[in-house]
Amino acid sequence: MSEIVSAIVLSRDFDALLAICLQRFGESARRAGLAARCVVIDNASQTPCPETLPGAPPYRLVRFDRHHGFGTACNHGARRDDGDFLLFLNNDVLLDPDALAAMREEFAARPTLAACGTRMVFPDRTIQHAGVVFGAGDVGPYHIHRKRPASLVPRSERRFQAVTGACLMIRRDVFLGSGGFDERYPFGLEDVDLCLRLGRDVGEIVCNQETESLHFESMTPGRVELDPPSRSFFMSQWKGRYAIDG
Repeated sequence: MSEIVSAIVLSRDFDALLAICLQRFGESARRAGLAARCVVIDNASQTPCPETLPGAPPYRLVRFDRHHGFGTACNHGARRDDGDFLLFLNNDVLLDPDALAAMREEFAARPTLAACGTRMVFPDRTIQHAGVVFGAGDVGPYHIHRKRPASLVPRSERRFQAVTGACLMIRRDVFLGSGGFDERYPFGLEDVDLCLRLGRDVGEIVCNQETESLHFESMTPGRVELDPPSRSFFMSQWKGRYAIDG
């Protein structure tokens, strides 16, 4: 029996983009030999997400009538499915066809792997995500190589302390055993918080560099305005407790 990967997709409006996101997820799962399931969390869209979308694979729809933070919404979605793996996936990420196969191979090759991210690029083929590093003082976490041409960024493997939750693969039992995302974050850095806890309590964090998925980034309305309070809370919890590697 094939292992199951369950995509937990938080969405707010942009149904056409969501349909392509789900379509690409299904294609990547098939190429990886994984059975695909989807849970779409409609996070108080102005026009509610429909039960089906043209061209998208079937999905379970959960509707919130008021806006919830990323962590709260994703935790709710994770409890609604029982796949072997959870894939937290932003609705503005279009997976490379071989992304999930490469990420699954990381788990097969690394018994101590806690969570796996993937390399992503902006539409102009510059790096959006290739791992998260930490600067000294108030700098804190940031995306390494951000906005550098992808062709100039090495694909060599390395361990990270954190990767982005925009595309994060983790075994479901590990996620639930960790307590999931910390729901006190307004919207942002709960993914880094989770990775730091996993690295402390469970095992390695890696970002697979073999493929390049497309990420439009920060398409959710109001997303940018929620960054400062999330960063302030993150620093109150973690400043001085991570290694300076950036």
